[in-house]
Parts: sequence; C-alpha cells; structure tokens
Amino acid sequence: MAEPSVRPSILRRLTGTGAKFFRDFAVLAGGQMISKVMGFLAFAWLARALDPAGYGAVEYVVGLSLFFATLVDGGLGVVGTRRAARDPAELPLLAHQIPTARLMLAVVGVPVMAVIAIQTSRASVPEGLVWLFAASLITAPWRQQWLFQATGRMAAVANAEIIRMAIFALGAALFVHSPADILLVGWAEISAVTATTVFCIVVQHRRITPFRLRGSLAGFGMLLKEGAAVGSTNFVWALSQSAPLFLIASMIGGVETAWFAGAARIAGSIGQFSSIYHFNLYPAVSRAYAHGDGTLGRIQRRSLRVTAWGGVFVALVLTVFAEPLIRLTLGAKLLDAAPLLQVLAWMIPVALWSGHSRWSLAAAGAQRLVLLSQTFGLVATIVACAGFGFVYGSMGYAAGSLAGGIAVWVVSHQFARSQGCEPPPYHLALRPLALAGAIVVLAHVNPLGFWQSVLAVSAFPLLAPLLDRALLSDIALLGATKHHHQPGEQSIRSEEHTSELQSHACIS
Repeated sequence: MAEPSVRPSILRRLTGTGAKFFRDFAVLAGGQMISKVMGFLAFAWLARALDPAGYGAVEYVVGLSLFFATLVDGGLGVVGTRRAARDPAELPLLAHQIPTARLMLAVVGVPVMAVIAIQTSRASVPEGLVWLFAASLITAPWRQQWLFQATGRMAAVANAEIIRMAIFALGAALFVHSPADILLVGWAEISAVTATTVFCIVVQHRRITPFRLRGSLAGFGMLLKEGAAVGSTNFVWALSQSAPLFLIASMIGGVETAWFAGAARIAGSIGQFSSIYHFNLYPAVSRAYAHGDGTLGRIQRRSLRVTAWGGVFVALVLTVFAEPLIRLTLGAKLLDAAPLLQVLAWMIPVALWSGHSRWSLAAAGAQRLVLLSQTFGLVATIVACAGFGFVYGSMGYAAGSLAGGIAVWVVSHQFARSQGCEPPPYHLALRPLALAGAIVVLAHVNPLGFWQSVLAVSAFPLLAPLLDRALLSDIALLGATKHHHQPGEQSIRSEEHTSELQSHACIS
C-alpha cells in the first residue's frame, strides 16, 4: 500500500529555522533525571522488600533485558533520525520499516535472552521472572522515541521515560512486599513497557504520522545495513557496561550479585551526569575541532581541570560515606555492598575524563577508533574481572570494572592524540587525586565520626582553588564557552546535529 504523506507541520518542524536545540535538551535531560530518580527509588524499595538473593536476581534479569533491548534497537533509531532530518518525506516509510526490523530482532532475542539467563544464573533466578522480562522486549519495536527526537518533540521523549518508570515504581511499591512476590516485579515491568508503548503509538498517530502495521519494504536491506554499522558500537558499549554483572551472576551468583548490583546502581545513577556533561559540551568541541586554531586544546584542558576536581569530589563523598549511603538507600541487608561502592565510585571521574578523548574522536569523525577503544576496554574488563574475581570475589569484579574504565581512557587518549584531537594531559587530575587520597587515608587510619568525616570531606572544595590557582578562572572560562550555532544557520543543521549526538550516545 502507498505510504501516507508526512504531515505539513512535521515538514515545517524539520526544515524550519530557529530550532531551540538546548531548550529541547534541557527538557530531555530533566525527564531523564526524573525517571532515574523514580527508578532508583523503585529499586531501593525492592532491596528492602526482597531478600538479598532475590534482589540480585532482579538486578541480573534487568541488566540482561537492558542489554538485549540495545540489541533489539539495532542502531535503527539513530539511522531513522538521521534520514528523517535529511529527507522529511521519508519519515512515514521509516516509521513502518524500523518497527518491522526491530520485531525481527525481538523475536530472536526473547528466547536467546531466556536461555542465557536460565543457563548462567545457577538456578538462582526464577524462570518465570526471566520469561516475563524477556517477553517485555516484544513491545520495544513500537516505542519509537526516535520519531519524537527527529521531529523535535523532546517533551514526548521525556514523558515516555517518566511514564515507564512511574508505573514500574508504583507496581513495585503496591505489590512487592516480600521475597515471595518476586514474580510481580516482572509483571510491573510488563505493565510499564506496555503503557509506554501505547503512549508512543498514540503520540505518533496523532501528531507525527499514522500508525501502520503494513507498508512498503522498499530499501529495507539498506536500512538494516546502516543500522548494523551503528548497532555494532552500541553492542560493544552495552556489553562492556553489563559484563561485570553478567560475570558475577554466572560465576558466583546469590548474595554477592546483590552487593555488586546495588553498588553499581548507585554509582551508575550518578555517573549518568558524565554523558549529560559531554553531550552538552560536544557542540563546542565539534566547532573547535573544525576551526583547528588551538581552541579545542584550551577547552579540553579547562574541562578536565574542572571535571577532575568535581568528579574526584563526588567519588570522595561516595567513598567516605559509602556505608551510611548504602544503609539509607538499599537497607541494612545490603550493607556489605559498601566496600564495592568505594571502588565503583571512582568510575565516575574516570568516565568524565575519558569522555574528552572519546567525544573529540567523535567530532573528528573517527567513530571506528571510539569503537576500538571500547573494545579494548571490554577485553580489559573481562580479563580483570575474571582474574580479580577469582581471588577477591565480588570486590574483584568492582576492581575489574574500574580497570576496564581506565583502559578505555588510556586507549582513547592515545587515539585522540594520533588524530590531532588535543586530549587534555593526565597530570591535571593528579592534585585532586592526591588530596582525595590523603582524606581517604586519614579516614581509614584514624576512623572518624560522621560529622568529623563531613568536615574532612568539606575541606576538599575549600582547598581546591588554593592548590590549583587556575581552577576558578577555568570554571568561568568554561562556563562562557558558547554552545549555540552561529546566527543564520538553518535548523536542519541543528536537527542533523541532534542525530549526530544520538549516534555518539553510545560513546558515554
């Protein structure tokens, strides 16, 4: 059947002038933050309602489903946004073909995920829970948030995430009260993804392009080929993020999986700000690289100095107050997760620092080198987790995760130097690391009370501008860095830039 024409309002949205790029970004980031907070509260509830082994089982299945959701996406959302930005008339065709392609991937992914989870979890994960989360992937093809992004509807993207996490959190709070209720976590997920999918379909049909189950498959093979190119990078990124959890669940299982997953959830939730930070800085990095006048190096050095002190301070707080934070968020049952949090916390500054090399490589169009650096990091993570984990148990997996992050930083830094991306020097991180190390040693050698620890940690930001005299000026200069396009540029460039940022979302 003939494809319906894209609505005139969408054509104007895609090709008009004066797009408010950063206003849309603020809406998207705000929605992400709200959904992350609700998700964190939901899992904090689950940590208290379930026993540690049950909580670890839920975290494992959730991590596995998120990994397979990345595979089901297949990189097609990025391709769809890019194509729609360049040719708005192609949007209705893409709105039919992308769900078709994703459904093919989901049909394969559901049984594969279930088999992997059941075979690797050492019978510590209920099969019913596995199948419920695997079945939730079937709804993924029709959650086409890329349509909202391609047409500048960032509020719809944010609302979709909020709806999903709100329903999941509500279901968990209302129905999960004891370890016997663990299967209801899966039904909460089914309810959440179903409601979100319905919302996405309604918005698509009413405001963007009619929802169709049938349509043309012209050029379908090329669409799959383009998606595979982006999907391969997403695959490596997702696997590197998930590998430690998968390994500890399959090789140790039980309560130690819960310790690791709980600590990783806290560090990961805060670590999301790394991607938001570099997402926001990326336009200035891209423009500076294009100019080639030395501006890029100055921006990178200022940024690393600021993120070195800021990232280390966050890691220091998590390290010194790991035990009360775990008690407050996950409950006393998972208090043994505190030492793991003290290690995983340092992935936050490492991710911030390596982002300078990875995103500048993206600005240089060297996506292949970004993929290669992530591949090095994945290998390092697996090797380190296997080695350290064998000797030190769950703590070894936390150390292996950190080692993988450092490997990505080192390798991407070398690649960035080879491409003329002017990565900031390592030594800018030494002073904050030294000061934080002194405070951690003080707290360890001479155990401090809570308020004494607060005073010791508070000394860090007070001493920072004294130990690094350029810090305050670099904060001011970095804040004055212009992110907007030059006047007169068409918003189609902004939409293409949005697509470009999406294609590099896996960088973080």
